[in-house]
Amino acid sequence: MPQMSAQDQGRIWDVAIIGAGMGGGFTARALADAGHDVLLIERGIEEKSPPSGDETHDPEVRLAGSKWPTLSTYEIDGVVSRFYAPIGSGIGGSTNWYAAALERFADIDIDSLPNATHPTGGWPISYQELLPYYEQAERMLHVAGTIDPLSAHGANHLLEPPPLGPCDTDFVRLFQKNGLHPYRLHVGIRYLPGCDECLGRLCQKNCRTDVRSVLTEAPRKPTIMARSEVVRLESTTDRVTCAIVAQGDKQIRVEAKVFVLAAGAIHTPKLLLMSKNDHWPNGLANHSDMVGRNLMFHANQNFTLWPSEKLPSSGPRKSVCFRDFYYADGERCGCVQSTGFELGYGEFLMHLYQRFDRGAPSYLRMLRPFLRIPAALTIKRFGRGTIFVNLIEDLPYPENRVVLKEDEADGVSLKYTIKAELRERAALVRRLLTDRLKGRRLIFLAQDIELNYGHPCGTCVMSDDPSTGVVDRDCRAHGIANLFIADGSFMPTSAAINPSLTIAANALRVSAAIDRNLLDWRELAKSAGA
Repeated sequence: MPQMSAQDQGRIWDVAIIGAGMGGGFTARALADAGHDVLLIERGIEEKSPPSGDETHDPEVRLAGSKWPTLSTYEIDGVVSRFYAPIGSGIGGSTNWYAAALERFADIDIDSLPNATHPTGGWPISYQELLPYYEQAERMLHVAGTIDPLSAHGANHLLEPPPLGPCDTDFVRLFQKNGLHPYRLHVGIRYLPGCDECLGRLCQKNCRTDVRSVLTEAPRKPTIMARSEVVRLESTTDRVTCAIVAQGDKQIRVEAKVFVLAAGAIHTPKLLLMSKNDHWPNGLANHSDMVGRNLMFHANQNFTLWPSEKLPSSGPRKSVCFRDFYYADGERCGCVQSTGFELGYGEFLMHLYQRFDRGAPSYLRMLRPFLRIPAALTIKRFGRGTIFVNLIEDLPYPENRVVLKEDEADGVSLKYTIKAELRERAALVRRLLTDRLKGRRLIFLAQDIELNYGHPCGTCVMSDDPSTGVVDRDCRAHGIANLFIADGSFMPTSAAINPSLTIAANALRVSAAIDRNLLDWRELAKSAGA
């Protein structure tokens, strides 16, 4: 992809996009395809050349630049922890590492329906408005899978996945026998010869589709400005005038007609809060004081299931999903998906250690090393188990938020309280799964909430009312004519599905709105010139 050169400095771009993850990458692709001059600004590195054929160029360069480079600070229920967030950097962002689950949200996630009340009354847009962009994104990401039998929406364009292996075939039979409705999980995997699925790690064979592959396939490429961190947006009362970009030890002023923030649900609000001025004393686009608020993750309920007999775990691993508990007993209980991972001796031993450490009195500590015996016997008798995850929807609360904290490595702290209602829904999920899968060996790998730190969203929510949101239905910042947001921070609610496909689909929808605006402004400029 073309890199920004010295000759490009001082140029006024049609669109400057900040962040090259799922939202920024799809926006860049759509607007470049529409004929606009697009600059894609990315904090991480860009490899020397894009992948071609079955091998990527210089994978160690990609490895170094694809992880998030600084410690993130999380204050969960008042307890502060610092660790490297499971998000990506560089061209592709988190899609460099993701497990490529590309499921659509459900109707009830966006619309308020008579049989399923929406937590916030519904999104400003309808599910029908998003549908054509879902299909467009699925085609661009070469999504494989089968149609959810509980969904009212078809998807005949999905690619045929390879046959299930013996172990997953056994699970599908179990689910169907117990009245559940499994289907093949929708994934962005091409399943080329020798494909290893590359779940949670860099793909070296170009099988898994991601933002990098979407940009590589583009007929017209955006210009890349890599190793560049936007530190501030300068603005007037109603327009962004430029982005101040740190590149090494120098700062560069980037001007554009339209600016798109796609730095993710943590760093997009951070940049808005850092861009305060006399016109926007609380932070850019923050008259509502909603920038950074309503932080949501998902709650993971991981469990291990064993087949009816020892069976080989060959075949695709990220393979099965069902949504029978998506709205159960009037509660949003989420969906069950294959993780693609197994529970062997080491993983099971760690699970036993954790349970022992939480519950055993001090005088029994000497028995801890002997847990290796039941761990070894269990795996020897039953074989390796398959790990599934039930993703549970997280709801928006204004006090869960991203706040500036200059003394932290990442410049922010994430303050989050786990609500009682989330714990209650997680407990309901365990009861539902135990009841439906009785008769089969099942172990829950945690009893408390496990937050999915790779799925942050909701920190710049979309709302028709400027007093309750940051962006309007087109994801344009309230009060700022040329600033849009195209990452997961726009989401009013989190649903119970991996957010990647919805971020991509919404980015395409937002790109169409930006394209219309740019064309309108061109016509106005022509008229003024005449």
